[in-house]
Amino acid sequence: MRRRPDLRVGIALAALLLAGCAPTLNLDARRLPSQALSSDAESPLKAQLAAWIPPGESGFHLLQGGQAALAARLALAQRATRSLDVQYYLFHNDTTGKMVAASLLAAADRGVRVRLLIDDIDTADKELGLATLNAHPNIQVRLFNPFHTRSTNLLVKGWQALRENVRLNRRMHNKVFIADNQLGIAGGRNIGDEYFGADDTLTFVDLDVVAAGTIVDALSQSFDEYWNSEAAVPASALPVSASDRRLQRTTRFLNQFRARQLDSEYGRALTAADPVPGLLRGVIPWNIARADLIVDPPEKVLKRSKSTSKLLIGQLAGLWVNPTRRALIVSAYFVPGATGMAYFEYWRSRGVQVDVLTNAYAASDVPIVHAGYANYRIPLLDAGVNLYELKPVAEPIGGRLRDLSSGSSRASLHAKTFVFDDEHVFIGSFNFDPRSALLNTEMGLVIHSPDLAREVTAMAEDAMRPERSFRPRLIVETVDRKGVKRLQWTDVHQGNERTFDVEPETTPIQRGLLRVLQALPIEEYL
Repeated sequence: MRRRPDLRVGIALAALLLAGCAPTLNLDARRLPSQALSSDAESPLKAQLAAWIPPGESGFHLLQGGQAALAARLALAQRATRSLDVQYYLFHNDTTGKMVAASLLAAADRGVRVRLLIDDIDTADKELGLATLNAHPNIQVRLFNPFHTRSTNLLVKGWQALRENVRLNRRMHNKVFIADNQLGIAGGRNIGDEYFGADDTLTFVDLDVVAAGTIVDALSQSFDEYWNSEAAVPASALPVSASDRRLQRTTRFLNQFRARQLDSEYGRALTAADPVPGLLRGVIPWNIARADLIVDPPEKVLKRSKSTSKLLIGQLAGLWVNPTRRALIVSAYFVPGATGMAYFEYWRSRGVQVDVLTNAYAASDVPIVHAGYANYRIPLLDAGVNLYELKPVAEPIGGRLRDLSSGSSRASLHAKTFVFDDEHVFIGSFNFDPRSALLNTEMGLVIHSPDLAREVTAMAEDAMRPERSFRPRLIVETVDRKGVKRLQWTDVHQGNERTFDVEPETTPIQRGLLRVLQALPIEEYL
């Protein structure tokens, strides 16, 4: 009897054939090192900030609303006179992506040096656009940890990912926007409509912070390390190029697009939400505080680290900000793992209140990560940890959670922030999960400020209200004379308390999928 060919062999052969036809990166493309411009040089931003940020100090302002967060980035690009250093995991070609790209081009036309560093996970269909930006004499674009074979075909990308699992499974998740080495924005947002209240179907509840003063030098040094890393490949290595004529057409199109958007209802809302003019005039006060930048080394994507001491998680532990009263964890993707559980159990044994805000299953945009979290819910509750799961749709009850008039039909938590003892607050790209800890590169600011910590805590507690979050709790039932633990959820809807014995606002199919995902041995990749 003749054996049928193994399906896996057929898929592998097909992937090899497709990969053989696909173009590749020119890994010999010239890459010249460069550094951030000195923060000591005179500039309009430096002069304006000097009135509000004392010498040797740092100042901060939270960006909770999506419109304020986008407006601040556009404002930094508009006010830069010397340099813009921009580093992101995702940079979408949508409304907000086009507006940011137009602002970068406008700055470059004024003579500003622009360096744009993007992770290569989502650039396959954006190559020509990136090459066009790179064609500007004042703009340099680099791709971080790129796929060497260039194809939009998922089979080809999957085959590469399998062949180079150690490298390609590790991504640059950092997010920073720096103007003139004087002002920087760091936090959880990528560049895309869903992060800035411009998507009618989904809004990410997120958090950034504007930073000024000495801490910006640290942000710029981190950018330089990534920019000059061997994992950063110039856009000139792409198998596409752009002519001057295309650059001119693109610039005209983006300028006209940005002008139309700024003249729209959304654009007027951006202008009204922009905090930068108020910060530069002193109308909006800066929070003056000491801060530390903690950031993974770029080499993390090239090889598995034998020690965590140089990673972000090791740097955070080295700051000795362990809580003695309360630990508040806000993480879109939350999979504590054995190490996280050990911390939580230790803190609880010392009487520390531990509160965790993450996404409900119905709100999560990555169900497989929610499955990893679901495996820890009973142990976490057993240890005395308080869990809150953000609903996909919140009631319009007022407060600071998000702009409910934005028109988005669904929300998902995307913020990553931790508060310890109402004194220290972390804001950055780091999710409390194994992927952030051990695979992707991450960054964040640890700001030692009771005022800022209380502000972030108030935002989180507003999201934890029963009108906006489900509250899991542990129920112990007697089955065959044995105590059996199970979950139950509570919330408030239209003024009435509700109780759920299954994942709220999910279907039987979704719950069945969750049980399957929970059984998969893939926690280290979540």
